[in-house]
Amino acid sequence: MFWALFVLGHDCGHGSFSDSGTLNSVVGHLLHTFILVPYNGWRISHRTHHQNHGHIEKDESWHPITEKVYQKLEPRTKTLRFSVPFPLLAFPVYLWYRSPGKEGSHFNPSSDLFTPKERRDVIISTTCWFTMIALLIGMACVFGLVPVLKLYGVPYIVNVMWLDLVTYLHHHGHQDLPWYRGEVLACCINLLQVYRGR
Repeated sequence: MFWALFVLGHDCGHGSFSDSGTLNSVVGHLLHTFILVPYNGWRISHRTHHQNHGHIEKDESWHPITEKVYQKLEPRTKTLRFSVPFPLLAFPVYLWYRSPGKEGSHFNPSSDLFTPKERRDVIISTTCWFTMIALLIGMACVFGLVPVLKLYGVPYIVNVMWLDLVTYLHHHGHQDLPWYRGEVLACCINLLQVYRGR
C-alpha cells in the first residue's frame, strides 16, 4: 500500500495525476506526507534528477560517486553506504542529508536544492511531515508503541527497502547505461554508441 501511495504521489509531482496543479499538490501532499516524504522537497529534487539523469556531478540521486568524493567520506559513511542492508534503507537518510558530496536537505527551505521562490513550498511540506510525525507519536501514546510499529513502522521499512531496490535497479539495471560529465552532447554520443553496440 505504501508503494502505491508513493507512485501516485510521484505522478502528482510530475503533474501527470491531474490537469489541475492544485489537485496534484493537495493529493501529492496527502499521499507523501502519510509515507513520511516531504512532497515539495522531493518533487523539486526529483525534477533536478530528471533534468540531469546520468550526469555524474549534476544528477541529484542514484549516481555513482567519484573516487575523489569517496576518499573524502568518513569511514562510518563508507561502511554504512556500501554495506548491506543499509543501502536498502538509504531513502530517509537521502531526504535528510542528500547524496555524498552534496550539501543540503529536502526539509530545509534554505538548502541549495531550492530557489528562493520554492522555499515557501518546502516550508509547507516540512510542516506536513512534522505533523505526521506528531500524529504517529500521538497514536503511540494512545494505542501503544508496539501496535504503531506493527501497523505503520514495519510497512514503512518494507516500503523504503522496496523503493530503494526498485529505484536502484531502474537506474543501474544494465551495465551499458552511460554516465557522463560535461555537456549533454557527450551523453547523446554515449547513448548512440551503446545503441550501435560499441
